Amino acid sequence: MINNRKNIGLWAMVVPDAVLLVISLLVAVYLRYGAFLAAEQMKTHYQVFAVIYLIWLVVFFIHGLFEVQAFRRYSTLIFNLVSAMTVNVFVAIVYFYFQPTLILTPRRFLLINAATAFILILGWHLLVKYFIKSRLVEGVYLFSFNNELKELEIAVAGMDYLGYKVLGHLNEQTLDNAKIDNNSGIILPDNLQANPAVAEKMYRLRTLGVNFYNHKDFYEQLLRRVYLSQLNEIWFLENINYQEKRFYNLAKRLVDIILGLVGILVFIISYPFCALLIKLTSKGPVMFIQERVGKKGKTFKVYKYRTMNSFGPGNTWTSVNDPRITHLGKFLRKSRIDELPQFINLLFGHMSLVGPRPEQPNIVEELKQQIPFYDERHLVKPGLTGWAQINNIYAASLEETKVKLQYDLYYIKHRSIIFDAEIILKTVYYIFTWQGR
Repeated sequence: MINNRKNIGLWAMVVPDAVLLVISLLVAVYLRYGAFLAAEQMKTHYQVFAVIYLIWLVVFFIHGLFEVQAFRRYSTLIFNLVSAMTVNVFVAIVYFYFQPTLILTPRRFLLINAATAFILILGWHLLVKYFIKSRLVEGVYLFSFNNELKELEIAVAGMDYLGYKVLGHLNEQTLDNAKIDNNSGIILPDNLQANPAVAEKMYRLRTLGVNFYNHKDFYEQLLRRVYLSQLNEIWFLENINYQEKRFYNLAKRLVDIILGLVGILVFIISYPFCALLIKLTSKGPVMFIQERVGKKGKTFKVYKYRTMNSFGPGNTWTSVNDPRITHLGKFLRKSRIDELPQFINLLFGHMSLVGPRPEQPNIVEELKQQIPFYDERHLVKPGLTGWAQINNIYAASLEETKVKLQYDLYYIKHRSIIFDAEIILKTVYYIFTWQGR
C-alpha cells in the first residue's frame, strides 16, 4: 500500500487538476460571455491557456499540492492553494504582457477563470483529503525482539495523516495469539532471519492478505529520510552508489555554471546596496569568509554577506533567534540574500546548487566522533540548498544534526536530475513564502 500512496499524486491529483483546469476554462467562457463560443474561438482559447495551465501545474507542484502531507490540515491545504493561485494569476498576467500579439485580452476573464479553477480544484482536494483520511488507513503491527522499532513507532504516530495506524507490538511470545486482521501490515526488523521459526510463522500469514514491510524501507518511503539509528556498513554497500555518475555530474555541473553566472550577476548588482546597508547598521566587514568541508573532506572558503555582530569560537552553531544576528541580518537570512556571494563558490566548483550544507572543519571532526557514518555526507559536493533545508532541518544541536544527516543520506542515495529539480523548485517557493531561517 505504501507504493500506491506514494504515487497518489499522479492519478488522484495531477491528472484531475489538469482536467479541472480545462473545465474551468469552459465554465469561465460561459460565465464571461453568457454562451459558449464557436469551435474556432474555443480552440484559440485552449491553445493559449494550455501553456498557462502547464505552468500552473508546475506552481502547484512547487507549493506541495500534489503531496499527501499537504492534506494534514484544512488550513494548510487552503493556504497553499490560495498562495499557488495568487502566483498563477501573476504568471498569467506576465505571460499575456509579453505576448502582445495574442488576440485574447483576458483581464476580467482571467480573474473569472482563476476563481473558477480555485473553486473546482479546492473541492477536489477536499474530497481527496476526506478519501485519504477515511479510506486509505492501514493498520500496522511492529514486530521486534527487543523493542528496537520505537523510533519508527513515534514517526508513524506523528504522521497519521499519511494513512497508517499502529495497532500494536508483536514479539516472539505474542505472535501466536495475535489476532491479525486481513489487509493489515506487519513491519519487520532486520534480525528476523536469525530466527527461522518466527520467519516461518510470518510466511504463513501471507495467505491472509497481510502486507510485510522492511522497517528501514517503510521509514524511508514514509518520511523521505533514512532510518539513521538502524544503519550499518551493509546498508551503505547495498544502497549508496560510490561510483561517479558521469552524465548526472556533467548535467549538474552545467546547471551550476549557468545558474552561477546568473547568480553572480545578481550578486554584483546587489553588492553596493548590501554593502552600504551592512556598514550603516553594524560594525565589521561586509563579507563573512569561513572555512568549510567539501566533497571528500577537502576544505574551501565559503563567502557570505555578514549577518552577525560578532562570531564566537569556530565550533559554535547558529541557533534560532541567535542574539548575534543583526536586524538587517535577519532579513538577509530570510530572503537568502546573504548567500548570494556563494555563487562564487558555485562557479569555482567548491559547491553545487543542490547538496548537503557544508560545515566547519572542527565541527565536522567533532560530529564524526559522535555520529556514526557522519563522514558519508561528504561523498558529494555541498550545496547552496539541500533536501534537509527545504524540510526546515537546521543543525543547531547534536540531535538536530542527526536528523539533518538522515535527510542528507536520503538525498545522496536518491540523487538524480529530477530530485535536484524538485529541491530547486521548492527552494524558490520557500524563498518567496519567507520560510526557513
